[in-house]
Amino acid sequence: MKELDDTIKSYLSETRHLIGELEQHPKHYAQILKFLSMTKDNSRLLGYTQVYNLYKAVEDIYKALCDEKIVYSENLVLLLKLVAEKMEECCKLIEAQSPELAEVDVRPYLLYCDKAVAGEIFDPTHLVHHSFETDKWLINKLKAARANRRKAEKKSDSILKIPSERIGRIVNLHEEMIARTYIIDNQVSLLKTAISDKDMHAINEAYKLLANDTQNLQNSLLIAHENLLSLIQDDSFLKNHQEYQGFFVMANGEKYLIPSGYIHDVICESPLNYETVQNQKIVKYVVESESGQEEDSVTEDIPVYNLSSLLPGQKAKNLNILDTILIVDYQSQKIGIIVESVQKFVSVIKKPLPSSFEKFAPVEGIAFDEKYDMIPILHIPEIMKMFRSLRGYDVKKFEANTRKHINKILIVDDSATTRQIERTILLANNFLVEEAADGIEAMEKLKKKLFDLIICDDEMPRMNGDILMDNIRRMDQYKTVPVVAVADRALGKANAFVNKSDFSRDQLIQTLKRMLDNE
Repeated sequence: MKELDDTIKSYLSETRHLIGELEQHPKHYAQILKFLSMTKDNSRLLGYTQVYNLYKAVEDIYKALCDEKIVYSENLVLLLKLVAEKMEECCKLIEAQSPELAEVDVRPYLLYCDKAVAGEIFDPTHLVHHSFETDKWLINKLKAARANRRKAEKKSDSILKIPSERIGRIVNLHEEMIARTYIIDNQVSLLKTAISDKDMHAINEAYKLLANDTQNLQNSLLIAHENLLSLIQDDSFLKNHQEYQGFFVMANGEKYLIPSGYIHDVICESPLNYETVQNQKIVKYVVESESGQEEDSVTEDIPVYNLSSLLPGQKAKNLNILDTILIVDYQSQKIGIIVESVQKFVSVIKKPLPSSFEKFAPVEGIAFDEKYDMIPILHIPEIMKMFRSLRGYDVKKFEANTRKHINKILIVDDSATTRQIERTILLANNFLVEEAADGIEAMEKLKKKLFDLIICDDEMPRMNGDILMDNIRRMDQYKTVPVVAVADRALGKANAFVNKSDFSRDQLIQTLKRMLDNE
């Protein structure tokens, strides 16, 4: 093995000095921060990106401590200790000149450091399995502190139990989001592998999973943010008022409040992914395991209903690419309620119904939003009973009357990059999209499904654009279906031409809408 040069030896000595300070004197804020400022760029100059990122994350923590933006805590002590151990792991790989250094994953550590700097609640014990020398006494100390806090909560006044329980739910939600980030990281790796293998089926599947889980993560982040904000209230308010928490949702253009006590989760799902069992739409709901491992997860079949189907005056509306679904739970029975959107989590004062509406079972009370508009509070047990009484025929009739047709488009292009760009543009404008890598694959898809429009390239292997156009026009169901040539030249039997070399997003969308309107 080649001997290390003096520069790298000096660098390792500096880094291990920092590791020692973090483990032995973590409260020496100014001294550690000064050292970090002088040495962190050495990692970047030497190409040790993982160590540089850890340096930068620790520097951000100590800047926040010096500025008194965050407070020193037991969780912070453990986090700094774990980061120091990760640095030592990298140092050993540098000494061994091991190529495995490039594979060291420091992203979970950076995520927790970001949470610490932002002043968010975090539990670094989730990182313990990434470490190899963590002191057991510190983890045991944290567990003992949590046990003492739980005992104190049980003895506290009943009024204060409400925020304690809510904080617990928020912590669980944050842990769930952390687990989802790991799942997304894994899906990104799968997508990269599929791209390197040029496996288009695997690329499409990985892309769909990644898009769905990213949307779910965004919903969880919104809920967690609003949930945290709702806790920032004066104690006197809690003692003098009865809080009522829930989610403002939109259905049929109107606002309603769904009590949070019934809500198990908020997810998004494509309308095309529902299964139908005995005229009932079913969504596959994945219950993630505590370990976060996909193979340990359990899938539940949950019936889904559209809240607007119970409301008067339904109007036709466009079909969304993804439905927003609230999974509600009552007496161990779950259903999914489809709403137009979830606005935010709120804490409101519940008012009783006027006497003339007291016997109206689907509504249990009223609340006022920030504009002082009166918002009905839905009584979920009664809503669930009403949904179950709906016949499959009634649901299909409602959907037929209230949902406009969603246009399905087939992209035919041998360039995966071009297909991905066009797919992203179309999905953002509420089109359903499928892809084909050449004319042969396109013909197979056209025989199985009816598309509303086809986007076609010219130069492709196995079957070029002109031959594909001839085959398309020979099919009875596709004689009048519009075809847009997004290519380097116009195709003779295509309805429109968009030059691939300089087309814009707006130009493409306007062309597609014009073709579909003329259909």
